[in-house]
Amino acid sequence: MENNNNEAIFNLMQNVVDKLDEISEKNEGDKNPIPDLTSLEKLSKEVEKIRLQQDSILKEINKSKQEISKSTILDKRPIETNNYKYIMFGKDSPLNTRFLFYIIFFIAISWSGIKYLPPYFSAHSELKQDKDNYELFFNYLYLKEVASENNGTQKMKIILDKIKKGDDKLLKEYNSLFTRYQKQLRKQELENELKKLQ
Repeated sequence: MENNNNEAIFNLMQNVVDKLDEISEKNEGDKNPIPDLTSLEKLSKEVEKIRLQQDSILKEINKSKQEISKSTILDKRPIETNNYKYIMFGKDSPLNTRFLFYIIFFIAISWSGIKYLPPYFSAHSELKQDKDNYELFFNYLYLKEVASENNGTQKMKIILDKIKKGDDKLLKEYNSLFTRYQKQLRKQELENELKKLQ
């Protein structure tokens, strides 16, 4: 745009120079030092035309400069977009390090709770059930011996005292009886399975 304006000014000035050359040649050719009034009027009209053209060109140049300055000002403004960036980590994030530490700690505790607590509760409930069964069995035998009025209650009290003291002989005898009992139960289970298969 600016190059076009420069070229227009250059062409205009060239036309003025050409006209002046023409006039000077006419004057030299006439050898009349006093120019004609008509030629002076024509010259003044031409100069006036050139001045008007020059003013219009300068106005266009100013307009184009203003447009260019407005466009550069518009270009310098930040472009607003409706795209929002969600940042998970960093100084602008809603998650700070303490919050992330709490989340990781909570996940670790929850994971271990899910992994280890249910088997613990089931084993604990089985142990409690076994303890209740043995206690009921012991109370039943004890009350049965008391009701029969035999010497069995005295034997049971002696055995209970030995257990409380931690007698080695009694514990060895208990372990051998318990293994024999387990073997007998296993044998009975296998026989039942054989009967089912036949």
